[in-house]
Amino acid sequence: NIFGESISLTPSNIRLVHEMTSSSEVFVCVTGASLTKIAVAAVQDSVGKKAWDESMVKNVLLHPSAQELLKDLVPLISVFARHAPRQKEAVVHAFNLGGFHTLMCGDGTNDVGALKRAHVGISIISAPELEAKQRNASAKMAKLKAEEKKERKKKKSKSGSDTKLRKKARNAALHESLRQMKEAQEELDEVELGDASVASPFTSRAMSIRCCKDVLQQGRCTLVTMLTIYKILGVSCLVNALVLTKLHMYGVKQGDRQLTTLGMAVAILFLFVTRGKPLPTLSPDRPPSSVLCGQALLSIVGQFLVHFASIIIATHASLAYVDPWDPSMIPDGPFNPNVLNTCTFLLTVLATINTFVVNYPGEPFMEGLRDNKMLIRSVQFCYGALVICALEIFVPLNDLLQLSPFPDTSALSNEDGAWIPPALQEGDVFVGIVHEFGFPISMCALMLADTILTYTVEKSVARIFSCRSSDETNLK
Repeated sequence: NIFGESISLTPSNIRLVHEMTSSSEVFVCVTGASLTKIAVAAVQDSVGKKAWDESMVKNVLLHPSAQELLKDLVPLISVFARHAPRQKEAVVHAFNLGGFHTLMCGDGTNDVGALKRAHVGISIISAPELEAKQRNASAKMAKLKAEEKKERKKKKSKSGSDTKLRKKARNAALHESLRQMKEAQEELDEVELGDASVASPFTSRAMSIRCCKDVLQQGRCTLVTMLTIYKILGVSCLVNALVLTKLHMYGVKQGDRQLTTLGMAVAILFLFVTRGKPLPTLSPDRPPSSVLCGQALLSIVGQFLVHFASIIIATHASLAYVDPWDPSMIPDGPFNPNVLNTCTFLLTVLATINTFVVNYPGEPFMEGLRDNKMLIRSVQFCYGALVICALEIFVPLNDLLQLSPFPDTSALSNEDGAWIPPALQEGDVFVGIVHEFGFPISMCALMLADTILTYTVEKSVARIFSCRSSDETNLK
């Protein structure tokens, strides 16, 4: 019955009601008895009135014919009023058939069926007396705070004993409200959980449906964190495979202390990434639903290409200053640091740190990078250590990480009869830049370019898919 007129459930009328509800012209409320009548009519049309039996009414809402109709009907309904346990279960099942992701919150045995049918089930505690006590205490606290705020806004307030007495009375009332809320919470902790807690994967020791929002916020935060971890692992594995391949080609290895330092840094950064907290507000945007989505794959490929170019440039430039006949450059021999190993190690660490920084999800699903104090301080420390090593400011740190000193290109240029790299004689651009500005400055410039380009690639990919998601939403 809409606007006082009865309409039949034809496809055209369902589309009409959908347009009206989408534009907020009407809000549909349906009782469980009405849904049962609709289901009975659908099943009778399907099996025939002769085959219909009154005993079928008990499970008529879960009949395939009824569910086929309900899956198109339930999205149009705003309020489901006075529903029996089987009717609740049928409504949730109809939403599932319609392709929706359902969350059910219940507090009693009559919600068990719907809680099992829903994708996410949350059970809460049913204690009306405690709920009323907690609600009254909260309302009283809010009223007292509003009065205090109102008095602060007044420029002219009554001075003397009257103001002090009112303030003292207000503080006493506030303490009493806090005491009542504490007592209610202690009593809630002693309430036994019912059957709903057995049927649902989540249980909240609260009487409010606010826990539904908490589950969504925590779930989204967990989802984007896991996607970030997979992206970090993907990029890091590709970079490490590239570095190990390039080093093995020339009989160079990575030192034990280098690998240990890198592993410890990665473990610490992973720990602080997972400590990110969800934001207090629920964003209308949705996070990516899969690790293999286009956004994640394109981001991994784009970041790796940037790191690939940086490592190739550094390898090409450093090989010009490595003696190819050095007897220590043997794949199975002992580790001996040289300029090739030093450059690749610095870029490997930089690529790892950049991967954590640019892939950190942040808003709108979890706190930003600046709010995650431990992570941002760890990243700053790593960046500072890299710059110190690249510029050879603190030589003992380079020795600790088994890094070899960079060749002095200025001495090669100024001394008469000094050895000149063959690549420089052939006019190689990258080797010429290193020979002109020196290894420390060139490495810092390359690391800065890698950081900027990696950040640009990630933000560009996120912006592209954000625009596509907005367009799809508008079309819907």
